[in-house]
Amino acid sequence: MLELTKGDTPLVFPQFENEDKMTVSEICCKCTGCCRYVSVDLKKPRSKDAIDLYVWYLLHKNVQIYIDNDKGWNLLFITPCTKLQGDGKCGIYPTRPKLCKDYSASSCSRTGKDHTHLFMTPDAMLSYLEEEKKKKPKKVISKPKKLVKKTK
Repeated sequence: MLELTKGDTPLVFPQFENEDKMTVSEICCKCTGCCRYVSVDLKKPRSKDAIDLYVWYLLHKNVQIYIDNDKGWNLLFITPCTKLQGDGKCGIYPTRPKLCKDYSASSCSRTGKDHTHLFMTPDAMLSYLEEEKKKKPKKVISKPKKLVKKTK
């Protein structure tokens, strides 16, 4: 079980009876999980300032950072769409944004793992970055060779 920061709302995907007999598309149409968060691309933090900014993000309720399967960093806000109706249906389905229309069950967080790492707290992210730093080989700086001018 993932540890939440006080006040966080977990991103929970519903489980269905006879789910093992459902197709990915059937699960996708019933789930509405994708309507319960917003995710935006981030750059991998490479400076102390960027790391500090990401720590600040993670200090907020319902905000997480994850690394996707393509090694991209993403900022995740757990917040439901204001047009999601109580029955789980989209209140603006015919005029929904293109992003919603283009969404595919194959990229679903519910039916497949779309991330390799999920950071819910600053400590989790900082620990990951520290471990990654340890894995990198130390760069050896060699002294430049002196050029010797050839004489004829």
